[in-house]
Amino acid sequence: MSFATASKKAEDVKQSSSNYINKSGIYPVRIIAPIVNVSNEGSTTVEMYVDYNGQKQDIYGNLRVTNKNGERNEIGSKIFNQLLIINGIDEVADPVEEELPVGKKGAMKTCAVLQDLVDIDVYMQVQMEYSAWNNNIQEKKIIRGFYRDTDKATAEEIVNDADKGKTYEKNLEEYATKVVYKDGLDEDAIKNWIKSNRPKGTATYAGSSEAPSFGERKGFGSKKAS
Repeated sequence: MSFATASKKAEDVKQSSSNYINKSGIYPVRIIAPIVNVSNEGSTTVEMYVDYNGQKQDIYGNLRVTNKNGERNEIGSKIFNQLLIINGIDEVADPVEEELPVGKKGAMKTCAVLQDLVDIDVYMQVQMEYSAWNNNIQEKKIIRGFYRDTDKATAEEIVNDADKGKTYEKNLEEYATKVVYKDGLDEDAIKNWIKSNRPKGTATYAGSSEAPSFGERKGFGSKKAS
């Protein structure tokens, strides 16, 4: 009797790797669909349903384009505008209803999709952020920027027609892997939390949102490329 027997089957020797985006970095992704959400308090966010190395996943809740009062969110709007510029898009039409498998356990869900931005390839910069609220750890995936797929150019480099790809290289070297820890949390605390499978009583960030009404212009993507 032996403890184990070696297997040379393909499924047994394949090197396992996760294609879920769960670390800070710059990722080559295909944006399957940008989904517009309006929170219960009135702010508007755009989540990205993406494909990264064959793994479909939702990056949600943190690309905020308007605040609770309906005014433009400067940071989020500028990042969203980058997506338009690097794809040569002057204006994005209002979202339309589509069914996507983004519900619990992949259930189909009616979403407000920006069809002008579906199925596009980009480099997307994501930063992990950890904070504490009511003794629970919150995990956020913050979209920090987009780069053009063909040459890794930023929107600014495209508009100014200069040094295309330079910012990507700088960010990749100096900033891309940085993680934000808040409220006294540190790297060791988060490693232990993840290793323990995010213990009961803690909660990852999940934005409470609903699909916006359709047919009324909200002004998404109204900023023109130049």
